[in-house]
Amino acid sequence: MYSNSPDLKTRSESIGNVKTGPQTPYEHIQAFSSAINWKEPFIQCLVAFHVLVFFFAILFSRWGGLYTRMVFMVLIGIIVRLAERLNNLGASRWRDFATQNYFDRNGIFMGIMVCAPLLFVCFGMLISMIKEASDLLVDVKKMKLQATQKQKKRKNDGKLKKNN
Repeated sequence: MYSNSPDLKTRSESIGNVKTGPQTPYEHIQAFSSAINWKEPFIQCLVAFHVLVFFFAILFSRWGGLYTRMVFMVLIGIIVRLAERLNNLGASRWRDFATQNYFDRNGIFMGIMVCAPLLFVCFGMLISMIKEASDLLVDVKKMKLQATQKQKKRKNDGKLKKNN
């Protein structure tokens, strides 16, 4: 009696079409940021760590030598490489330092909150190094052109003295 009712079919179809959870990228970002307790000391320390890394990246990019910057980038690479192990360690000991378990099996938290900012800093430092290398290449080419012009001028001056 009720199964042939068109009203029941319409209701069951509309219930099956209801989507739960975030649908757009903006909704995903909102859901992720609302799932994190930003006042938690662990999260605040993580943010402070990233601010410190960003500060050192700027400091080393402006006043550090090549080897200092390379060592810094290698250290960042090591942290990113160890992210999976750090995620497993965090998943097993999260009660010691956090109020909730941020460490899922897929490593979404580690990827977004640890690796992405570090890779962003490395990318910025790499762009800075490429710009510096291109500027040095231009300077070397200018010096080479100036040296060839001086040689030509000396040759011409020498020929003029011989003719007089």
